[in-house]
Amino acid sequence: MYLIHNGKKIKVELEKINNEYNLLIDNNKKNLSITKFSENCLLINNNGTTRKFYYAKSDKFIYINSNGFTSKLEIVDDDEESQFDYDKKSGNKDIIKPPMPGSVVKVLVEVGQLVSEGEPLIIVEAMKMETTLYSSIDGKVTELNVQTGEQVDSDKILLIVEKE
Repeated sequence: MYLIHNGKKIKVELEKINNEYNLLIDNNKKNLSITKFSENCLLINNNGTTRKFYYAKSDKFIYINSNGFTSKLEIVDDDEESQFDYDKKSGNKDIIKPPMPGSVVKVLVEVGQLVSEGEPLIIVEAMKMETTLYSSIDGKVTELNVQTGEQVDSDKILLIVEKE
């Protein structure tokens, strides 16, 4: 399977051997012990360290949350263009989408506001964890498509920042 994580396409393979798993990420091998903790939670032991991972899957995305950090992985075919590639081609824009379906906790900016790279823009909540989304460019907020309390899907464009 191929996944996009932080703009990088990676090959992921999982092989079960007895009660252990071999995880290959771009041919780098890790031996793991995986226990299902609940419906959407796994306990993963890697070299004696056990961590709890919450997960959710939609048609094109896998969402993983551990220790307050959420990752969004896009599932792609080898020859398919990813949403990341499509968004990157959109020019000098930062298109802000939630990492997974959830709700908008707080909007920190307004249309027309100038923002700096790294500035917090919006706070969303998913799986009982709040995530702050930041601007990756210096620019101006040109579009704001949500308000506090609104439920959003992972493909919803929350806001757009354009370079000035």
